[in-house]
Amino acid sequence: MQLYRIKNAKPGIFVRIRYALHLPQYLSYLICGNPVSDMTSIGCHTNLWSFEKNEYHRWVEEEKIRGILAPIVSADSTSQIALQGHPVAVGTGLHDSSAALIPYLQCMDGPFVLISTGTWCVSLNPFSHAALTVEQLQNDCLTYLTHEGRPVKASRLFAGHEHEEQTKKLSSYFNKPAGYYSSLAFDEHFLKAGFAGDDLSRYGSYEEAYHAFVQGLVKKQADALQLILEGSVVKRIFVDGGFSKNRVYMHVLSRFFPGMDVFAASIPQASAIGAAMVIHRAWNKKILPDQVISLDRYGDKKSIV
Repeated sequence: MQLYRIKNAKPGIFVRIRYALHLPQYLSYLICGNPVSDMTSIGCHTNLWSFEKNEYHRWVEEEKIRGILAPIVSADSTSQIALQGHPVAVGTGLHDSSAALIPYLQCMDGPFVLISTGTWCVSLNPFSHAALTVEQLQNDCLTYLTHEGRPVKASRLFAGHEHEEQTKKLSSYFNKPAGYYSSLAFDEHFLKAGFAGDDLSRYGSYEEAYHAFVQGLVKKQADALQLILEGSVVKRIFVDGGFSKNRVYMHVLSRFFPGMDVFAASIPQASAIGAAMVIHRAWNKKILPDQVISLDRYGDKKSIV
């Protein structure tokens, strides 16, 4: 949409554009000088791509924007440069969330969903291929593309930010240090009441208030996840990022989905690892290790709903 705006508001600049690159491909271009586009970057900007026709949207052609978008190449393609006299393979660059999904796609058998947690918690389902419904669109769902060009249904929640703000209030009210929640063990006896928001006086301890808050937060996450589970047979949920290390969060999430296996997953620098895996054969003759992902299983099949 930036290109649409430039074309109509700044036509003098638009006519001077030779190529418009997505950020990952711009970084690759700075290294190797090869202007390209990749499917993951196009897919995360869904106004560009028609998932029904599996090609650029008609408006991209009609507005004469297609001509300045660099050629699409496969994610495993590389350009060769010389670095200190040695040949080096340079990848095209990938959209970060799509790259973080790659180790799971390559290492896991069978359908799954991944909740990538941080400030935003993004739920990714690579095994739901139905078009987005009006309800899903209205609830902030979108579709990404994998590095192989397949659709990934996604929903997102501003849960990390909400958690950060609320734990500040809890620490202040109960006179606990910042990050105190990370030391808490899960206690199912605290899962008995809804969260009272700003009325913290109804709770007898930080632990009780925190469990109630996380229960409400995970309820929102479960609702966001349920939006993208429709139309797919998924029995495993992987959680990576900050919340994967939160024992209270993980136990509560497993109780919202008692019929599924819920795992806390850990991949250091998952986006970088995923991007490296895609072009593995271009730079590494060794076999990929079997244990790329560390998993901890949660859940005793007790339901919270």
